[in-house]
Formats: sequence, C-alpha cells, structure tokens
Amino acid sequence: MNTLKNTPENNAKVSALKVVKETQWTGEVTHDTIEKALTAINLFSQTNSGWYNPVPVRIKGAQGIFMINQDGGLHFESRIIKLENGHYKIEHLTNSGYDAFESKYIEVIEA
Repeated sequence: MNTLKNTPENNAKVSALKVVKETQWTGEVTHDTIEKALTAINLFSQTNSGWYNPVPVRIKGAQGIFMINQDGGLHFESRIIKLENGHYKIEHLTNSGYDAFESKYIEVIEA
C-alpha cells in the first residue's frame, strides 16, 4: 500500500491545502463508493498508471479526502467529500483556489 511520502514538496502541498477556502472547490460528480471516486480522480489526472489502485489520505486541517499518487506524492487538485447519503462527491480546485494554493506552496517551498 502506498503511503504519503514525507518530502518537502508534500509538506508544502499540505500547508497550501490548509489555506484554500471551502468556496474555492467546485464539483458535482458523485459515486457510491470511495474506491470509484478515487478511480475517477486517478483516470482524470493521467498522473498514475491505469493499473494503480488509488490510496486515500486525510489531511489534518483540510476538509475532504485526497489521493496519494503512485510515487507517494499528494494529488492536491481534487478532493472527495463524503455526503450525508453515503455517496462521495469529487471536487476540483477553482482558479482562485489554485492561486491561493500556489501562493502558499511557493512561500513554504522557498523558506
């Protein structure tokens, strides 16, 4: 099972995700299992092999469930929110979300 690697890049991504506001995510696609939602993110991202079985991770201080990439990196562009009906909604960063993320990421990575 892949785990989130402790790297400067992942640490900067985690810090950056914590400054993204809830209003800076958008999405309406839902799936009935977290596995299906992770697979959809994996296929959409085109980052990992098609055979990769995506691994979820929760980040303290950031709402949602994120995906660990095959190389142990954090896939920050999308998240999964568990809905009250038990389904899982996929959300993606908006343009303003990317701006907030990138500003904090650069600040942390250059420190």
